[in-house]
Amino acid sequence: MESGEVIHFTNPKVQASIAANTYVIIGHAETKKLQDLFPGILNQVDKSVLPSLKKIAEQYSQGGEAADDLDDDDDEVPDLVENFEEASK
Repeated sequence: MESGEVIHFTNPKVQASIAANTYVIIGHAETKKLQDLFPGILNQVDKSVLPSLKKIAEQYSQGGEAADDLDDDDDEVPDLVENFEEASK
């Protein structure tokens, strides 16, 4: 998330519909700071991602100035603009 927190699932179950490109993750979820998950997640990520994770951790440890510049509009559900039931007939 923009705040530097992540949604962490403990023992997740994953269901997928490959044809619809849809994945559902089911399980107990907790919101945690990314820094709280280090170093436990380091062995689960590709080594090419480590510099990016370090940069993100440094940004949020300095107060998260970069997160304040982003719009919060992404959290809202967009309005329904078409009648999807007619398209399914």
